[in-house]
Amino acid sequence: MATALTTIFGTEIKVFCQPRQAARQYVGFPGVHGVVATHLGTRGRQLVITGRLRAATRPLLATAIAAIEPYLWADAADYTFAGETYSYVVFDRFQLVPDNTGKAFHFTAEGWVTCDFACYARLLM
Repeated sequence: MATALTTIFGTEIKVFCQPRQAARQYVGFPGVHGVVATHLGTRGRQLVITGRLRAATRPLLATAIAAIEPYLWADAADYTFAGETYSYVVFDRFQLVPDNTGKAFHFTAEGWVTCDFACYARLLM
């Protein structure tokens, strides 16, 4: 059963996949001009999730961030967003994105505490 990405990151997210990248190994030999390329197939697609986390207080926002961190070492699983299913996904990196003044946490006029984030995952197939 697939988990909705909005369950993990909330509803203020954007999700997209980068195209597959080919993996190659290049080898040169002494006395020969040029290199030989060994094609190793693809290494999956990168799934990029960006958005904003929002909470009533800074400690609650810290708790929301801490709840996301265990996904970085979780086994591959299926996730959904906007009617699309992403299969065999592992999370590589989750990071807060500071603004141009270097601050990651912001207080809104409505009383919320927010922070922007970027999460990079990989589809293994």
